[in-house]
Amino acid sequence: MAHAELDHLQECLNFALNTLRKEIDNSQLPPLSQYSLVEHPLDDPTTYLPSTALFDAHRLSLACLGELRNLLELPVDKRMDEKFTAYGAASVDILIKTGIIDYMSELPNPSEGIPAAELASKFGLDSQKLVPVLRCCASNGWVRETRDSSFALNRCSRTFIKGHAGRRLNFFSPTLLSVIGAMPSWIMESDWKFSRSPVQTCFQIALKTPLQRFSWAKQDPQTLVQVADHIQVLCDVCTPSIVADYPWEKLETPTIVDCGGGKGGLVTAILDAHPSFRVIVQDMENIVALTSSIFKERRPRDIESGTLKFEVHDFFQSQPRIGNEYSFILRHILHDWPDKEAAVILGNVARALGPKSRILIIEMVAVPNVDSTSTRSAKSFLLNGDDKSPNYVVPSHFGSASKLVSGFSAYMLTMMNGCERSMREWESLVHGCGLRITNVYPLRAHASIIECALYEQALL
Repeated sequence: MAHAELDHLQECLNFALNTLRKEIDNSQLPPLSQYSLVEHPLDDPTTYLPSTALFDAHRLSLACLGELRNLLELPVDKRMDEKFTAYGAASVDILIKTGIIDYMSELPNPSEGIPAAELASKFGLDSQKLVPVLRCCASNGWVRETRDSSFALNRCSRTFIKGHAGRRLNFFSPTLLSVIGAMPSWIMESDWKFSRSPVQTCFQIALKTPLQRFSWAKQDPQTLVQVADHIQVLCDVCTPSIVADYPWEKLETPTIVDCGGGKGGLVTAILDAHPSFRVIVQDMENIVALTSSIFKERRPRDIESGTLKFEVHDFFQSQPRIGNEYSFILRHILHDWPDKEAAVILGNVARALGPKSRILIIEMVAVPNVDSTSTRSAKSFLLNGDDKSPNYVVPSHFGSASKLVSGFSAYMLTMMNGCERSMREWESLVHGCGLRITNVYPLRAHASIIECALYEQALL
């Protein structure tokens, strides 16, 4: 009896894991282990950029594992798993907000674990409630149950310790759950089901507000800080790859303008690698006031020399930096907005371009979930693949390895009527603004750089 799908997936997974193991060794990295109490370099993409072959092997491994799960898991179990996903997020939230994570990280023998009853006593909790919470976290790979009802942190859970990226990505909140809960009626029944407006979404229904998401957040400084933190983490994880994987030396303009550049982390990283550039960070007044004062202390020479500037600008208004001197970055800006608003933002920048100028749109690119690419085998997904690799196709969007892209797309849809666009949708948006796509640079991250320039006709 032939088990074609199972056999092909096993062969592909073996190939991907063998390549992953080889590339980890070639990169002189330690073996991966859930039992380690030390973060692995691969755990933090802000400080370690894997080789292209290692990144590709890691992505292909996750894609194969996801397809195996889809092949083997009972549909009812899959549905129940989806239903209970929110409890996993809530359980992690409890460990963070109670201080349990930080306390467990400072234990004298953290690998041995600590009884849940002891934790409950320390933090004034009910141990009979705490044990299911900890086991929920353990089932998701965040902690280990070292013996009955005793738990220890593992390598992955260290991301939730104070000061680490996972702590800032605490997405569980009543607001988000309310927005998700409003999604079915918004799409199927509401008066807004055909609306593409950023002020007619699940967000307005759930929070009973006429304000769009960013305007609403500005009313509460604490909420605004949380939103900014989430955006910053999303941006930070792809910064090393942006700096390394785009040919900055070929850019013909001396000045780079980061539109909506926030804290300036991207352009300062570019400046560190390519000091011949001058860089400008544009954002709203409150952000510029805070960030510019910080950088006067951190990089006084760059500020004094004019190499690094911060200026107030609303990207819904005309771009003041005009001509051949400037190229522009739009990183994780356009996915927030529906096509109408995105075209206004992009159009304002397009009208400022000179012949040598470029716009670098840095966004996740949604890939249609077709069964396969038909012509691409597993080896073609690996830069250094050899002829002995199995001739098996995985979903063109890499399945489980691209869940973040589809998740963000649903998130932006419910919050702002935005989305993560496919290349066909990017081409339509770009061409509608009088631009052409000159190249697309995949990153060793979930995002890509879509390089745009003026149409030749616009230069005549």
